[in-house]
Amino acid sequence: MDPAFEGAGSEEGLQIWRIENFEVVPYPKEKYGQFYSGDSYIVLYTNDINGNKSWDLHFWLGAETSQDEAGAAAIKTVELDDTLGGVPVQHREVQDHESSLFLSRFKKGVRYLKGGVASGFRHVDPDAPYPARLFHVKGRRNVRVKEVEATVASMNKGDCFILDCGGQVFVYMGPASRRIERLKAITAANAIRDDDHAGKAKVLVIDESATESEVGDFFTGLGEGSPDDVADEAAGADDAVFERSEASAATLYHVFEDSSGAMQNKKIGEKPLLQSMLNSGENAQDCFLLDTGSGVYVWIGSGSSKQEKVKSMEMAAAYMEQQGYPKWKSVQRVVEKAEPAVFKSYFKTWKEPTEQTGLGRIFNERQIAAMTAVDADFDPSTLHAEKRRLLQKNAGPAIGFMPDDGSGQIETWRIENFELEPVDEGTRGFFFGGDSYVMKYTYEINGNERYILYFWQGVASSQDERAASAIHTVRLDNELNGKAVQVRVVQGSEPAHFLRIFKGQMVVFLGGKASGFKNVHDHDTYDVDGTRLFRVRGTCELDTRAQQVAEEAGSLNSDDVFVLETPAKTYLWIGKGASEEEKAMGEKVAAMVSPDRELQTLAEGEEEDDFWTSLGGKGEYQTSRDVDRPLLYPRLFHCTISPAGCLRVNEVSHFSQEDLNEDDVMVLDSGDEVYVWVGRGSDDQEKEKAFAMAENYIKTDPTERSLDTTVIVRVNQGEEPASFTSIFPAWNPDLWEELPSYEDVKTRLAESNAALG
Repeated sequence: MDPAFEGAGSEEGLQIWRIENFEVVPYPKEKYGQFYSGDSYIVLYTNDINGNKSWDLHFWLGAETSQDEAGAAAIKTVELDDTLGGVPVQHREVQDHESSLFLSRFKKGVRYLKGGVASGFRHVDPDAPYPARLFHVKGRRNVRVKEVEATVASMNKGDCFILDCGGQVFVYMGPASRRIERLKAITAANAIRDDDHAGKAKVLVIDESATESEVGDFFTGLGEGSPDDVADEAAGADDAVFERSEASAATLYHVFEDSSGAMQNKKIGEKPLLQSMLNSGENAQDCFLLDTGSGVYVWIGSGSSKQEKVKSMEMAAAYMEQQGYPKWKSVQRVVEKAEPAVFKSYFKTWKEPTEQTGLGRIFNERQIAAMTAVDADFDPSTLHAEKRRLLQKNAGPAIGFMPDDGSGQIETWRIENFELEPVDEGTRGFFFGGDSYVMKYTYEINGNERYILYFWQGVASSQDERAASAIHTVRLDNELNGKAVQVRVVQGSEPAHFLRIFKGQMVVFLGGKASGFKNVHDHDTYDVDGTRLFRVRGTCELDTRAQQVAEEAGSLNSDDVFVLETPAKTYLWIGKGASEEEKAMGEKVAAMVSPDRELQTLAEGEEEDDFWTSLGGKGEYQTSRDVDRPLLYPRLFHCTISPAGCLRVNEVSHFSQEDLNEDDVMVLDSGDEVYVWVGRGSDDQEKEKAFAMAENYIKTDPTERSLDTTVIVRVNQGEEPASFTSIFPAWNPDLWEELPSYEDVKTRLAESNAALG
């Protein structure tokens, strides 16, 4: 082991080394976050949770680092990885294209400096006279501060720039820059003042309120130009922002060296990927490469040789060269049994260790507390395997979104001629797959009225009707002064809370509601021959629902219970995988959808001829349902729509409440439901496209979720439900009022400058 790595990874936190003359040298802590473009670095982050350590190991390559230095960084990274037992997740980071995880380690942001120990460039001596330096500030959370040529041609009106003139540090706010960008720019300027000038420089803000003299001082310091010479906003497009493509096909390859030592790859499969495709197990001797389109993962089997582990990143680099990928594309190395959740999200199925709990997602203590406040019996950490399987299969998605017990007040409207038509209270819970509905749910929390606006869209509802339901939901929210939570519900994927509202009395019929009806047998579009088939799902009497399906054998599923009503009989068909609870619920549903009938129970495999005749004859149907899904951790994204119509996504790693940008729309993926959070400062176009952003995110998401199965919850700033706030490590309801405004920050700067004399 290199002596420089002595004690590495033993304590939680960040450690950095720089490659100097091909040797590993500890980097001074006071310089953490400052990287020279001509150098290569090794960055280790140690995470310690209750004594269980995990590591992320990054090697960072400057834009002007030599090939030899980059190679030395890669080799030494492998050496450190081996010292830590070969389990760290390795990341290759390239200047200007770092991962959000890497950037999140530096709370003051990342600053790129010209030069490097081995490049022959001159390092900047902060105590010696030097010409003005211009820095381009990019990013609203993960800030990059890059030194650029000190000329007006380097600037644009959409971004912020810092001009370091020694005794004065100017912060130029582009007229089109946003509030949060300006605040981050001031933070970066303060860091330059403190780190490079021992806190003795004045920080001066150049914005709309600056005097003509102050603006002139800025351009005098720059050495040229005027405000009219600064390029328009479009010139500042950030190429580092990753535009997610809907054609994000994940491909798995087996990678190996042939007898001549050349790297070979063999395609194993494309999305949907299964965990079984990986040659796992104690005797695994192989490496696999997962190409996600946006980056590359190298997976190392537990039995792989040391040589394979050492050469894994080289094989990834060779693969990328073969594919013609740019060198900055993300590369990560993961090892068997220590795969991060993001890697597992690309697989349709993933068998988690038995001690893991969750329903397709990881629940933290605050989320469990929020759910048990509504349902004292719900605790995913105590669920036995069969109960958990039943919940995964039938409880309804968005099980974490449970704002109350479903006993609030309901108003329901159906979309008719694109207007809202009230639904009779006597038919509450009856829906038609050919229609769309809007439902206002009112409940109380600590004596305060809260609102949820559900808009339910039938699978056979027209696109215009669906659009109308969304438009009316927004209108109703506006009438409530933006205090409602909006939830999009797609037929067949009703969230758990939505189901609870109907207390087991929810039925979805085929067809559309063309006229009024008097009872359960008096609908006008769903039946022509007196035969109906209903699929029954649920975990208890509170979330039971029935959905009418096509009257054919292919609609059956061995995991479920079905009610078949014929002109002569009503059958209760019990699939082999159905539980006793589901059987009991089937009997209850049969009494509701086929009243005044004697019920004949049939176990799968014991059907009589009349049963099959009513379904048009025997046929194949699904006999199992795979409920093993990778457990996913919540993820936060800043999403924008580019002028070209592409979804731009910037993930916020290690997020907290402070990362919710008041000027923008954010997407919070809980691992189950998807929240779209609308900041007060977002513009009208962003608010209008909030749901579209969430939908585009789902389309490009690597998991097997689809728009038709994912619950989208829209949350307005200041009206966040407990199910949303509990996902964050901590939540301060007064934070928005406590945060200093842009003007407050400028005032403090003026006071600091005055103290310097």
